[in-house]
Amino acid sequence: MFEHIREVRLSGLSAYILRFSYHYARVLGVICFEVSKKGPKDALVGRKNFRLKWYSLILRLVCFGVFCCFCAPLVMVIEDPNERTLQCMRLVSCLVCTACILVLQIFHEHEVLRMINSFLRVFRRVRQMSTRRKNGFGGKREFVLLLFKAICLIYELFCELHQILFASSLVVTLIALCDIIVEIGSLMIIHIGFAGFLSVAALYSEVNGYVRIELRRQLRSLERPGGAPASRRQLRTASCRLEECVAVYDEIERVGRSFHILLQLPVLIILMAKIFATTVLSYEVIIRVDRHPYQAGIWGLVLKNFADVILLTLAVHEAVSSSKVIRRLSLENFPVSDQKEWHVKLEMFLSRLNFNEFRVCPLGLFEVSNEIILVFLSSMITYFTYVMQYGIQAHRL
Repeated sequence: MFEHIREVRLSGLSAYILRFSYHYARVLGVICFEVSKKGPKDALVGRKNFRLKWYSLILRLVCFGVFCCFCAPLVMVIEDPNERTLQCMRLVSCLVCTACILVLQIFHEHEVLRMINSFLRVFRRVRQMSTRRKNGFGGKREFVLLLFKAICLIYELFCELHQILFASSLVVTLIALCDIIVEIGSLMIIHIGFAGFLSVAALYSEVNGYVRIELRRQLRSLERPGGAPASRRQLRTASCRLEECVAVYDEIERVGRSFHILLQLPVLIILMAKIFATTVLSYEVIIRVDRHPYQAGIWGLVLKNFADVILLTLAVHEAVSSSKVIRRLSLENFPVSDQKEWHVKLEMFLSRLNFNEFRVCPLGLFEVSNEIILVFLSSMITYFTYVMQYGIQAHRL
C-alpha cells in the first residue's frame, strides 16, 4: 500500500516538473502552442494559440537581432584563441537552433501539434487499457531523471541571470537579457528532446506493465484443467486485447520516430556544442587557473554540460531498452491454446514487435545507446588526465 502511494506521489511530482518546464519554455518563446483540458473527460489536447505564437516569433526575432548586432562583434575582438573558438561555437549553435525553432513554429506548426496530440492520445489509450487507475507521469526512474533535469535547468538559469547583476547600465542589461533568452532558448532544444524520449520510455514501461501483469493473467485464465479447450468467445476477447497491444506498440514507435526525425538535427548540434564547451571549459579551469577566480562556477558549468549529455543519453536508452523488454514478456504468454488460428495471432504479435524496434540514430551517423555514456566517460577521463599532465610539465599547476 505504501509502495503504491509513493509511486503515485512520484508520478505526480514528475507531472509537476513537466508542467513547470512547459510554462518555462512558453516564457522563453520556444513553445507556441497551448495544452489544455477539453471535452467531458477533461482530456489534455494541444491547440493553436495565435497570441502565444506571435509573442514567441517577435521575442525570438528581436532578441536574436540584438544578439547578432551587439554580441557577435564582440567575439571577433577576443584575443584568447580558446575563448574565441568557444564563443564562435556558441554563436553558430545558437544561430542554427534559433533558425530550427523559427522553422518549426512557422512552417511545421501542424506537424508539431499532430505529434503532441499523438503523444497525449497514446497516453490516454494506454491508461484505458489497464484496469488500474494511474495519474501523473512515469515511475521512479522517470522521476529521478526529471529531478536531475530540473536541477540542471535551475542552475542554468542562475548562471545566465548572474550576468544581469553586474550590468553597468540599462542598455547592457537589455543586451544581456536578449543574450540569455537566445542562449537558453537554444538549449531548450536538448531539454525538449530529453522530455520527448523520456515520454516514449514511460509509454513503453506502462504497456510492458500491462502485458506483464494483466494480459498474462488474462491469457493464463484461458487454460482449463484437464486440457479442455477455451471457448471461441474467450479466444476472441484475448485476440482483441493482443491486437490492441500491437496497435499501441505500433503507435508508440511511430510517434517516437516522428519526434526523433523532427528534432534530430538541432539536438545533434547542441550535443556537439556542449561536448566542445565541456572540453574547452575544463582546459581553462585546469590550465589557466589565474584567469578564472570563480572556479567553482566554471566547474559547475562543466558538470552541468556533462549532465545534459548523460541525461539525454539515459532517456534514449530507457526508451530503447523498454521497447525490447516486451520480447521476453511475450514469450511467457505463448502456449495457451492448440488452435492454429491462435498461434498465428501470437506469431504475428511477436514478429510485429521484432519489426518495430525503436532506435535513435541521429542523421544515420550512430546509434544512441548506453554504450555512448561509457565512451563519453572514458574520453573525458583520458582528456582530463592529458590536460593535467600537460599542466604539470608546463609548470602551470
